[in-house]
Amino acid sequence: MLQRSLPRINWKLWFVSWPQVDWLLMVLVVGLTALGGLMIKTTELHEGAVDWWQHWLMGVLGLGIALMLARSRYENLLQWHWITYAITNLSLLAVVFMGVTANGAQSWINIGSFNIQPSEFAKVGLIITLAALLHKEPADNLPSLFRILGVTAVPWILIMLQPDLGTGLVFGSITLGMLYWGNANPGWLILMLSPLVSAILYNVLFPGWLIWALAMGLIAWLSLPFRFMMAIGAIAGNFAAGKLSSILWNLLKQYQKID
Repeated sequence: MLQRSLPRINWKLWFVSWPQVDWLLMVLVVGLTALGGLMIKTTELHEGAVDWWQHWLMGVLGLGIALMLARSRYENLLQWHWITYAITNLSLLAVVFMGVTANGAQSWINIGSFNIQPSEFAKVGLIITLAALLHKEPADNLPSLFRILGVTAVPWILIMLQPDLGTGLVFGSITLGMLYWGNANPGWLILMLSPLVSAILYNVLFPGWLIWALAMGLIAWLSLPFRFMMAIGAIAGNFAAGKLSSILWNLLKQYQKID
C-alpha cells in the first residue's frame, strides 16, 4: 500500500530536456573547474588565504545557469537583446567609476566577499546582441557592417578604459567571427584585421610588411566602392600601423606586454 502511494522518481526525465548536450564536454569542464579549485587551495596554503572555495561556488552556480539555459530556446534571448546590451554597458560603466584595481587593470566590482568581472558577462551580452542584429539583417552590405561595428564599439571602449587589452582582443575576435557567419565579405574582415598584422610584420619581417600592405590595397580595390580611394587608404592605413607599432607598444602597461 505504501509502495503504491509514493510515486517512483524517473530520473531519466531529468535528462530529457538536454538531449543535445555534449555530456563529455560538460564533464571535462566540471573536472577542470574542480581541479582549478584544488590548485588554488594548494597555492593558498602557503599564503594563509581561504578563498579557494569561491572558485567551486561560482562553478556550481555557472553549471546551474548553463543547464537552465540549455532548457530554454535561444530565440527568447534574442527578444531581449537591447536590454541585455544596456545592462552590459551599464555594468562596464560601473567598473569605470567604482571598480577594483588588480594587476594594473580596473576590471572588477566588489560585491560582498566576491569580486565580479563584468567584462566576462559582457562577452555573452555582445554575442546575444550581435546575433539578434545579424538575424534581422545580415552583414552583407556596408551599412549593416558599420552598424555592427558601432554596437561593438561602445562596450569595447569601456573595456579599454579599464584598461583590459586581453578582453578587448576577445571582443574583436567575437565580432569578426560573427560577421563572417553573418555573410560579411571576407575581404572586409581581412581589411579590419590588417592593421594588427601590419604592426606585427613591421617588427618581425619588414619585406613581408610591404607585401602585406600592397595586398591590402588590392583587396580594398576588389571589395570596396570608390576603388582607387579605398585602395590608397588601405595601403596608407597599413603603412601607418606598421610605423606606429613601436609607439603603441610603449603605451601598453607592463603586464600587457609579452616577454
